[in-house]
Amino acid sequence: MKKAVMFSFAALLAVSTIATQAQEAAAPAETATADAAEVATAEATAEAPAQAAAPAEEAPKESPQVQKLVAMYPNLIARIAPYGKVCFEGEECDINITVLAPAVEGQARDGESLYKALCSTCHDAGLIGAPRIGTSDWAPRIGKGTATLYNHAINGFNAMPARGGSDISDEEVQNAVDYIIQQSS
Repeated sequence: MKKAVMFSFAALLAVSTIATQAQEAAAPAETATADAAEVATAEATAEAPAQAAAPAEEAPKESPQVQKLVAMYPNLIARIAPYGKVCFEGEECDINITVLAPAVEGQARDGESLYKALCSTCHDAGLIGAPRIGTSDWAPRIGKGTATLYNHAINGFNAMPARGGSDISDEEVQNAVDYIIQQSS
């Protein structure tokens, strides 16, 4: 049965390819006629002053096979869509990057700015099991006491790296933990 299905699929693919090639072979004859008409039009307009702008380029059209695949598998395009976007200087970009202000010697940065720059990546979205800020996920953790939370944040716990993967001081880690507790209580 599998062989029959595979043979049928191969036959359909071959017929489809032959039909596409036949359409492409017929297309040059049509474009040759169109090219001759364009040359005649261009010669007629060459005498008039050239005030028209260059024609806009059209996007290439998808082949019938691609159109059929898209119709058959609507989730295909979503699965192969780009994961991210590259932003260049001078262009508007739809992402926001929070930069952590440099530390002033002898002063610890506040918990809110530390959270927004370092912790929010995981704790806003709940990545890798991180408890989301402002939710009841924090209730059992807060119940263990701030000393335990400080220890886990400084030394790392489960998937969370020590100090959130940064090189901030113990006091700054405690400030960030205090901010999270304040927002989640």
